Amino acid sequence: MQNSPLPSPTVGPAPEASPPSRLQGRVQHYEWGHRGDASLVARLSGAGVDQTLPYAELWIGTHPSAPSTVLPGGMLLRDWLARNPGALGPDVAARWAGDLPFLFKVLSVAKPLSIQAHPDKGLAELLHALRPATYKDANHKPEMAIAVTEFHALFGFAGIEELKDVIRTVPEVVGLIGREDAKKLINFKGYHGGNDVRSLLRSAFTKLMASSKEAASEAINKLKYRLNDSSKIRTLTKKEELVLSLERQYPEDVGVLAALFFNYVKLSPGEAIYIGANEPHAYLSGECIECMATSDNVVRAGLTPKYRDVQTLCSMLTYKQIFPEILQGVPVQPYVRRYSPPSDEFEVDCCFVPPGEVVVISSAPSLSIFLVLTGEGDIQVDSMLHGEKAKEGDVFFVPSNTEVKLSACVHASMQLYRAGVSSNPCMSVTLMLQAKRSQLESIYEITS
Repeated sequence: MQNSPLPSPTVGPAPEASPPSRLQGRVQHYEWGHRGDASLVARLSGAGVDQTLPYAELWIGTHPSAPSTVLPGGMLLRDWLARNPGALGPDVAARWAGDLPFLFKVLSVAKPLSIQAHPDKGLAELLHALRPATYKDANHKPEMAIAVTEFHALFGFAGIEELKDVIRTVPEVVGLIGREDAKKLINFKGYHGGNDVRSLLRSAFTKLMASSKEAASEAINKLKYRLNDSSKIRTLTKKEELVLSLERQYPEDVGVLAALFFNYVKLSPGEAIYIGANEPHAYLSGECIECMATSDNVVRAGLTPKYRDVQTLCSMLTYKQIFPEILQGVPVQPYVRRYSPPSDEFEVDCCFVPPGEVVVISSAPSLSIFLVLTGEGDIQVDSMLHGEKAKEGDVFFVPSNTEVKLSACVHASMQLYRAGVSSNPCMSVTLMLQAKRSQLESIYEITS
């Protein structure tokens, strides 16, 4: 990520044991968030809550769009890290130029977010250079969402049989993508190569998303009236109910029809999904913990009043037809589950501390950020005699190579989430090999 330049860090040892630093995150009042106290973000923010405002996201990190500050005093976390690079851990400080490589968030989704995708690093650099006002940094944005409540999302393209069913039963879609593309999809045989179906899907989806506003509006209204009539004589499918719900919130938006092309995903609390580069998705409802590489790059094309970059979105997508893997987290010790996505920048632990219990989090070679989601207790580092009081909404920064003791009060449990840099030692090699393979495939396609 290319922010304002920092001097090259002189990496020394991590600071001596001291109380964990408190952080103040920043709230984003996007229109799709829950309003007032109905929002988890509002309840965690710790400030006076305006019941008329949407509280959509809580950001914890160094991204310049909403940087966190260190308390007391209010120094920007990025500036604090520049002065204390040892807190990051030597490898992290050296690799990411003394900056925090991940952005930690809480989301409270009342209304569907845009149909979107996040660019890979190469495309992010290009978009930032061409349109810095829209694409505010040059970093990629792999991300993971962990459900706090029941969470609904669209993610990735549905399988070929489901898409064939859309073509057969939704004439409004056929009218926008054209009969030729519709016929090719219907006649596609599973034994053909994967690139064949991706090419067909790309053509059909691009035509749908590039439809004129008038044509999309007419098709959506026809579909709405037809489904409303059908609901009087049969039970609508979940996808059909979703289409009607989206239409009420985003009338005449082509994203209403695009939703039929995607997998409809429901997460229970504690379940998670990982979203890699160039994969289409849209969060629909619910609350979640989210972690990602430090970036705010979003390419949008539907279900939004914001800027739409249809051409870029349709050209960047992988067009893979896979249902997302639902991550459950892996126990790494009693009361701690770890979510380790295929990303160098981050991992997330869910820590549950029973009433009156103490949970010891082993020291990590890189920094950690703890967010108290529920309950209250203490957070103590290394051999300090006294810890810091911790309650719902508190955020703590813990330097590298620092053992942490978490204790809950005797009356109730305490739940925390810890974000840190990936501890998977093989991750860098794996990603490097994947990048080299993609590069070789691109060269082969160009020269063939």
